[in-house]
Amino acid sequence: MRLSSFYVLSWALQATATILQNGQIREDPYPGQAKAISLDDGSWRSYQPDASEISYKGRWDSKYVSWWSLPGVKLGFTGEQLAVSFGPQTSEGVLLAYRIDGLDWQFSNVTANSTYQFAGSWTPGLDLSKNNTFEMRVTNWGYGVQLAGVSVASDAQLVAVPEYNKTVEIIGDSFASGQYGSYEGLSSWAYNYAAGLGDVEYSITAYPGICLTDEQCYADKARGMTHQWFYTSDAGVRANATYGNQPEKWDFSAHRAADLVIIDLGTNDHRAVNDIPGSTFYDSYVELVTSVHETWPNAQVVIMSLWGNFTRSGDTYVQSPFYVSEIQRVAQHFQDDGFVYYFDTKGVLQHNDIDPQEHPTDVGHIKVASHLMQWTKLKLGWEFGATGPEVQHDTLYWNNEDSYRRSFTGSY
Repeated sequence: MRLSSFYVLSWALQATATILQNGQIREDPYPGQAKAISLDDGSWRSYQPDASEISYKGRWDSKYVSWWSLPGVKLGFTGEQLAVSFGPQTSEGVLLAYRIDGLDWQFSNVTANSTYQFAGSWTPGLDLSKNNTFEMRVTNWGYGVQLAGVSVASDAQLVAVPEYNKTVEIIGDSFASGQYGSYEGLSSWAYNYAAGLGDVEYSITAYPGICLTDEQCYADKARGMTHQWFYTSDAGVRANATYGNQPEKWDFSAHRAADLVIIDLGTNDHRAVNDIPGSTFYDSYVELVTSVHETWPNAQVVIMSLWGNFTRSGDTYVQSPFYVSEIQRVAQHFQDDGFVYYFDTKGVLQHNDIDPQEHPTDVGHIKVASHLMQWTKLKLGWEFGATGPEVQHDTLYWNNEDSYRRSFTGSY
């Protein structure tokens, strides 16, 4: 049955937002809505959020509240039931992406002080003869969840999932966090890149609007990444309401060191409202790279050029990158140290890869990720490990018409 556009639009808004494909509303964009349940019937075994079997991805604070872009959890479980409970600091209606093992992503809105069942007898792909894996990600950079617990069937248990050997840290702004992407963080180039590598752990420390420079953007009031990278929470409204001027420091020693760090910052510094001078931007970039190296001495650091904007000039379009010489000088500054690499994005995107909000389209994000993946393989020797399960969700659209009118009138 084909639903009316009005009904689809109304339902989509209840989920999170409307997804448009070339101006057409995507039908059923958020499959997998989990049902709210009660754990009072005695058929559940519950684990606290500090259970060793729960592996937290990205940045979470001491109260198990998620921050930054695409934070999540990953765990193994036996049996055919799995539910997650969310605490009072969970954002109202936040959209989660989740999946069982290597199946496609599903989506569900959740809210505070509630429990939702994500797996049951109806879940395709559950294999009761082995441990199954559950992964959950917060799709939106501005919202978060507070994990209050995980529950399985009374005769089942949680199981720790082995981690991959390599870890990637991505530091960025709205581009890396997927602002205006169909599934936001799950559509970002940062996710597509890290998940596309396949056999790596990853953390995306990115937030829309953030500058590289500290306390010089937005009337000299905003904290920049040279400062905020050291903290568990981002620099957004939710974090300010939670912590004020006393956010939790991020305990790097309690987490695995990154093997590879990708930095994509500077677009907000360049905005007219901020207009950070090139010399100041350069100094801040050197400061951040130095901080990263002091934190993770063995990590390789990749600094990305900024693709800038695209403007029409006569009968064509022209790309105008930002801070070109400054970022190249940063790479040259560390050249003899051997741990900094420069990735040039010029020519990766074209004008129609940028959406009306001046951010990459889903295809634009995929192009950036794909080029960076290939660069990582050729330059750093990393092999691709994503060999089956989907990375980009809902990109299965194509032309199935095979009978266009042909001018050929003979026989084949």
